[in-house]
Amino acid sequence: MSRSTVSSHIFVLPARLEPGNDEARRWLRDELAKPAYRDTRDPLQRAMDAIGRWLSDLLNGMHGPSNPLPTAVAVLVTLALVALVVHTLRFVRRTRRGPGEGASAVLGDERLTAAQYRTRAEQALDDGRYADCVLDALRAVAAGAVERTLLEDVPSLTAHEIATRLESPFPGQAQDLRAAANRFDAVAYGGQEATRSDAERLLALDRTIATARPVRPQVTASQKDPETDSVGVPS
Repeated sequence: MSRSTVSSHIFVLPARLEPGNDEARRWLRDELAKPAYRDTRDPLQRAMDAIGRWLSDLLNGMHGPSNPLPTAVAVLVTLALVALVVHTLRFVRRTRRGPGEGASAVLGDERLTAAQYRTRAEQALDDGRYADCVLDALRAVAAGAVERTLLEDVPSLTAHEIATRLESPFPGQAQDLRAAANRFDAVAYGGQEATRSDAERLLALDRTIATARPVRPQVTASQKDPETDSVGVPS
């Protein structure tokens, strides 16, 4: 067995692994066809495909009489470059949103009850899927507020819009709501990992909001309708 080092990774290759041009290209084509490299055809994906074609051409250039590298090593170098490009593009895709920009809706088109979101979040916690728990716990908060007519049934509301609108009926939980919105965005769009502590805090907030009595806006005397609240005087 011979060992070849590529970018700090050690690859163990069979002693006589010398694929030809066609086989080397097939290796690269098969690697790029894996689900990990596929996504919707947005501009970043198209750029990744173009880079893949460039790397394929680079591989062809590596396999020539003037190139001292064995074909197998050239293939591994190319695959390492592909992995680096994929990682970089995915990082850019996750972080290209600026603060407060591009945040997607919490509920979206999925229409579940608060109880269903809550059950799903609890199951995710039991399974160790803390990110899923964080997301579904805040969805349970939002769905519950809609069911109690404390929040408009607007699927496009973001996490921060939901937190801001629930601060008035739940002033005691205002800080926790803002923190929950920040964590939701960090996990859903910032590529951050959720911890068990994050998941438990979001579930606890959902339970607190679900059982708390909301503060209703007080109507002052000047806001009352004079036609319904005045006593009629006979003429």
